[in-house]
Amino acid sequence: MLSARSRHLDVVVVGDDSHGLDERSLSAWLAGSTSVDHLDASRITEGDVLLFARSHGRMRSQAPVFLTRSLCWTTIDGVPVISDEQLALQRLAALAPDPAVLASRLTDAEISLPVGLRSIWAGLHTLRPGEWLDSREASAPRAVRWWSPPAPDRSLAELTPVLSEAVEAALASRTGGRREVSADLSGGLDSTTLNFFLAGSRTRHHSLFLSSQNVANGDHVWADRAAAELGTHHVVVPYASVLPRLIDATTGTLGNTPEGPSIASVSAAAVPMLEDALAPTGSSLHLNGHAGDALFGPVTTILWSLLRSGDKGRVRQIRRQRLANRYPLVGTLRMLADRSTYADDLTRVAHADFARAEPELADHSRWVAMPRVHPALTDTAREHVRELATRERDEGRGPYSPDRTLHQIVQYLSVHGADVRRVNQARTPGAGLSFDSPYLDRRVVDACLALRIGDRARQYPVKPLLAAARPTRMSLDYFTRADKGDYSAEVFAHHRAATPLLRELFASGSVLEDLGLVSAGRIMQSISEYSVDGAEYRDLDQIAFTERWLRSLADPQPLAARTREGELTSSS
Repeated sequence: MLSARSRHLDVVVVGDDSHGLDERSLSAWLAGSTSVDHLDASRITEGDVLLFARSHGRMRSQAPVFLTRSLCWTTIDGVPVISDEQLALQRLAALAPDPAVLASRLTDAEISLPVGLRSIWAGLHTLRPGEWLDSREASAPRAVRWWSPPAPDRSLAELTPVLSEAVEAALASRTGGRREVSADLSGGLDSTTLNFFLAGSRTRHHSLFLSSQNVANGDHVWADRAAAELGTHHVVVPYASVLPRLIDATTGTLGNTPEGPSIASVSAAAVPMLEDALAPTGSSLHLNGHAGDALFGPVTTILWSLLRSGDKGRVRQIRRQRLANRYPLVGTLRMLADRSTYADDLTRVAHADFARAEPELADHSRWVAMPRVHPALTDTAREHVRELATRERDEGRGPYSPDRTLHQIVQYLSVHGADVRRVNQARTPGAGLSFDSPYLDRRVVDACLALRIGDRARQYPVKPLLAAARPTRMSLDYFTRADKGDYSAEVFAHHRAATPLLRELFASGSVLEDLGLVSAGRIMQSISEYSVDGAEYRDLDQIAFTERWLRSLADPQPLAARTREGELTSSS
């Protein structure tokens, strides 16, 4: 924790001390500022760093742009109280779960709807990407937007050095002062490039690879090659070692999942395994490539945005990509002609029965894709999901960007930011290992989002901006590989391992059934049904996580057992 004071302002910064700040530099940064409105806190609030600035009866509370550490507030005895821990406020205010948010966590709605940003606790208010809280004495805090995505109007050549410098700066601010760090090295482009960048820093780093049961999965070849070229201490752990953690009785309970079940539940469940695997390395920070696919790859709205981009040759490029991906002509034309607004798509979800799947090409190119709802969810659960879409629409919130592709990317980044935050909440107290993704750094994001749609759509090689900005010692071979890693075997192995747990949870009723959200009989039937791509198995996993979390509410772990050094609860 650091503090500084000027004539007009008091500032407190809470979080990791490796971001290049000390009291002298904080005081220099504060000098000349006269109001909480005009503070440029974006450089300071990265990773897990929070900033609180007070002036003349007002307080500015700011978190990292994509909420890898976040803030929330509620009113207790008429007084607004702000905290970085939802569970602390829940216990102080005796808040109950929000049934609509709870129902949405049984689906994949977090991916395309901002419902994942809503607290599981009714009455608790949270931030959205690029917002800070403006507190004025006893008044309710007001969210103020300080960041919006840039216009996608810069060329690949122009942004290549910008991205390279941004990644180096993001790594420097996270690793400075650390003796040992580690990073995922999956063999994929995002983590491999990250490791090459990390090798250019002065910090000793270790790499981690989770090996697949599928012998045809070629990721290990590329991970081994990168580790050999970089000379890292390369730790290899079977992916199957995660499975016991996923079905462990303590996984997904209130103590290690205080923000409720989410699509981050599997990642959070793997934390003890990662802590065990990395403990011998002495690493105090583990980095991953979260958000890389969204930032650098061709998201599903790209052709819709490309048609409207004004780029030369866009029609020819759309035709070429349609043929390459075997998109049906009529379906492509309908997708391209769609003129629905963000509010229109929310209304569409608000009126959906979730019974009939639309063609993926059309659905995934909208502002809001239709959530996938398992057949075991009841009419009550479906109505709750519709209610959330209605709530989002009626609050008058617009898209993150006037461009669908940028909106979709920012939505994905918010999911990844929450994933990083929830993984850190699942850490074992005293283990000394934290988690982060440099790709969620605002400097990196701004460089990526500024890329012209036409340049983003030309995936030759794949992830062209990342390929262009890669460190010079990294071969382009990594970006031209013809094979692709496949971890579907792990999905099926997980389902086989989880089947006894599912039967135990739902064989004789459940909390979710008592709440009217699922049909336990339909879940029991689904357990033995075959899923071609494993999607239904993942839905069942999510339902199981939610059931176990609800059961843990009756016997929660003491709050003190979870408190980590540096956490802060504050009021206005």
